[in-house]
Amino acid sequence: MPVYPLIYFSPDGRNNGQMTWTYNQGIILSGLSGLYKFTGDEQLIIAGQNLIDSVLESYLVPSTSGILVESCDPFRSCDQDQWMFKGIFFQHLGYFLQDLAEIGQLRVTTRRGIVEKYIGFIQTNACAVWDIARQKDGKIGNWWDGPPGEEIRRQVSVETHGSGVAAILCAVRVGHLLDGFENSQDEGVK
Repeated sequence: MPVYPLIYFSPDGRNNGQMTWTYNQGIILSGLSGLYKFTGDEQLIIAGQNLIDSVLESYLVPSTSGILVESCDPFRSCDQDQWMFKGIFFQHLGYFLQDLAEIGQLRVTTRRGIVEKYIGFIQTNACAVWDIARQKDGKIGNWWDGPPGEEIRRQVSVETHGSGVAAILCAVRVGHLLDGFENSQDEGVK
């Protein structure tokens, strides 16, 4: 099954000119792990990892910060739907990693290694929500990568709060997964 760098990219790896949104990448992840549960096709898990790696290597995650952004964030031009996109990505990334952690056919060391591969990215984003996007009044804005504080007039709404909370909950979920691995025996088969 071929997997291309990001949704909305052409088969040869070039962007087809359409905007790439973070939620498109996220919802595919939980779909891949869900399909794996029914088919046992390891290529689905590999495809999920390739998709996560592609997001991390794309313009959606500037290398200087490691924080996920939407193209509209810095310009404060996102609409209410777009305010939720990063949160949707993190929610489904958490689902994918949770599903992966429960795959008994893989050794615990393999599962733990895959989860550990992404924990830094997840924690960086959760910390950015709390330390950068959260304003003095506790409101969470849409641009997690921007300068801290209120001086940049982040867009703030119930959707931006939900998105930020989803990133924080993903970090909590993955932290619990790693804690669970500490108490597991390596009984998987691969």
